[in-house]
Amino acid sequence: MIYYILNNNNDDGRPSIHWGGAMIAFALVLVGAVLVVYLVSTADFGQPATSTVPRTPGPCAPFCPATPVPPR
Repeated sequence: MIYYILNNNNDDGRPSIHWGGAMIAFALVLVGAVLVVYLVSTADFGQPATSTVPRTPGPCAPFCPATPVPPR
């Protein structure tokens, strides 16, 4: 493919690809996608986030993060 880009001989009758225009279009799509991600991540939807993690009653053992391990 690099050979065809560097040696722009058009012997087979196909139109050549305009790589500059293709790169500009790709860059515009990429910038647009980053802009949409930024706008959505900073959006305020007017309601606080609610946790979807179920809460269980009782102690958190054996998964308590602040409980030291007793020596044996």
